Amino acid sequence: MAVVVPNWNGADRLADSVRSLARQTYPDLSIVVVDNGSTDDSVQVLDRLRREIGRPLVVLRNATNLGFAGGVNTGIRHALAAGFEFVALFNNDAVAESDWLEHLAAALAEHPDAGIATSRLLMADGKTVDSTGDFLSVWGIAFPRDRDQPAEPVRPSGYVFSASGGASLYRATLFDRIGLFDEAYFAYFEDVDLSFRAQLAGLRVFYRSDAVTYHDQGSTSGRIPGFAVEQMFKNLPMLLVKNLPLRLWPSVVPRFLLIYPLLLANAVRRGQWRPALRGFAAGVRLSLGHSIVERLRIQRGRTVDAGYLRELIWPDLPPGMVIARAARERARAAIKKLRTMIR
Repeated sequence: MAVVVPNWNGADRLADSVRSLARQTYPDLSIVVVDNGSTDDSVQVLDRLRREIGRPLVVLRNATNLGFAGGVNTGIRHALAAGFEFVALFNNDAVAESDWLEHLAAALAEHPDAGIATSRLLMADGKTVDSTGDFLSVWGIAFPRDRDQPAEPVRPSGYVFSASGGASLYRATLFDRIGLFDEAYFAYFEDVDLSFRAQLAGLRVFYRSDAVTYHDQGSTSGRIPGFAVEQMFKNLPMLLVKNLPLRLWPSVVPRFLLIYPLLLANAVRRGQWRPALRGFAAGVRLSLGHSIVERLRIQRGRTVDAGYLRELIWPDLPPGMVIARAARERARAAIKKLRTMIR
């Protein structure tokens, strides 16, 4: 098994991440760190780790920052060429319990219909949840389930819509079948896109509650002002255009066309209009070009019907979208009042 760790200027937290992988109880493990053109001390940290840990440590270096998608693809290609049967992805700002990989490997062994096993990601302090599997809402918004909720009680294991790319295990055959991560995403929702493509190809995603990691959420992207906002507005339209079966468009797309402008207006109100509008423009461009081309390929390879996907889609707004929920309630109240007046 290979564990791919993408890194960009993560010298201050990379050592803890790699050491937690070196302590894994899973026996046959190779750690592959992909450095995305770091300008800090990451290379020196990796040199020390290579001498320190008792596991094979391969360091691959990209000349520039290829984002999460491009970075992990570099590592996945290496793992596939080396003949590994399983490839795990792990964030450079995360730390894993020692039995993390053992539980994920067991999940795939116990569920041959699954191509991906994903973890219970907690925030760095272990008190709240980062993700217990990701989902796509009927409003077209992807989100991590249970984020910011208390760590206890534990969400039971089960099938989910998507895996978090920050701490998941993939069968190597999955990449042969559906391809690697889409580098047009750069970062954010590229993991949901891959899981969506896996689901369309009949490969399920299983969440394992006892595979536990701790994630310093946002520590990398938070260093770049407006980065997360721009990536969100760029990547969400692509996710639907590429992957959503046509039969589901009437239930999802009209809602998305309502919520997306609301999110855009909220970003503008918060003073984030520059990254929001850059993301919007890039999202339109990619959706009308790259995503349509990809859609033709993806939908031709689809092996499940739309009803299967409908059962996996979250039936409401994402729980954390407080402003959108309030706006919906105001709209419902206004419609109810209007109907009363008409009567």
